Amino acid sequence: MNRTILALLFTIALTATAQACGWNKFNASAEAVAEAKNNPVLAPVSESNRDIPATPLNYATSTIMSWTHKIKTLLDARVIQENCLTTAVYFEARSESELGQLAVATVILNRVMASKSSSSICGVVYKGASHLNACQFSFACDGKADLVDDVHAWQTARAVAALALTDDKDGPMHILATATNYHADYVDPVWSKSLTRLTKIGRHIFYSQG
Repeated sequence: MNRTILALLFTIALTATAQACGWNKFNASAEAVAEAKNNPVLAPVSESNRDIPATPLNYATSTIMSWTHKIKTLLDARVIQENCLTTAVYFEARSESELGQLAVATVILNRVMASKSSSSICGVVYKGASHLNACQFSFACDGKADLVDDVHAWQTARAVAALALTDDKDGPMHILATATNYHADYVDPVWSKSLTRLTKIGRHIFYSQG
């Protein structure tokens, strides 16, 4: 199991519930996710079973049922996709304001919509991640362990990701409706010369293709 998968599973474990907004546009591509979703889950304890004596066997059964539900929830495609977006926002822009983080999330979602090869958030975020320093988002291939060490910043990134997925065209990110690229203001990449500069938010400068 490589570093990217381990980091993704770790960040997924920080999310308690799935957000139910905007998911009809994003599809998970992992066969493991599809298989997990198709597996039957153990039925919950019924009202009539509440009086069953507490025995080690019953406790073990209850525990297994509980963890089965939790694991299936964590493997839900929507949770995985939202965590990929949250992870990217956290590592790419956690030092930015919430508006700056939302701008980064918007670019990622715009890339999903424009991509011909990656129809999922995770596919876009981790595209090229197997090649050192040759991916779309530097955190994914910089050779460093992607471990969350700031719970508050993670919670903010998760809230920003959920907001980005509401797909509010009239919201604060309408100016970035066509943005597909950005870079920090302390670098001057060659590719930026061929794009149209849209705006600067925090330390990031945003561009569109046309």
